[in-house]
Amino acid sequence: MPYSDPKFTVVNPSPTVDDCIKSMRFRDYCVLAGVTAGSWGYGYVFGKPVRMPTASTAATIGLTFAGLVVLQDTRGRLMGYKENTKEVKLYGAHPNQPELRGVQDPRFPTATGRASVSTKPPLDWKNYD
Repeated sequence: MPYSDPKFTVVNPSPTVDDCIKSMRFRDYCVLAGVTAGSWGYGYVFGKPVRMPTASTAATIGLTFAGLVVLQDTRGRLMGYKENTKEVKLYGAHPNQPELRGVQDPRFPTATGRASVSTKPPLDWKNYD
């Protein structure tokens, strides 16, 4: 995740894997099924001498890849880095919210700091001698 303020409402600032799996959308299940099926087909087509073992191995690799992509997507939604209106309605907003700057037009950027104090606290130099 980027080390900057989220552009959307934060639902959970540090979600666990269980939180991410519980908040999966229908699209996430379709990504899991589609990538797994597509990689199985790829392994079947290009694994000519031993088609079924190659297809099964490719499906396993595809399922692993899809699982990591879906977990990254759901984590981004819970942390507020991606659109999360459904999660905010379902789970509610976290009590500590960073300064939301909103989604801006990339053609007309404004010069703001990348992170607020709630996301990136200032350094404490007192312990360094």
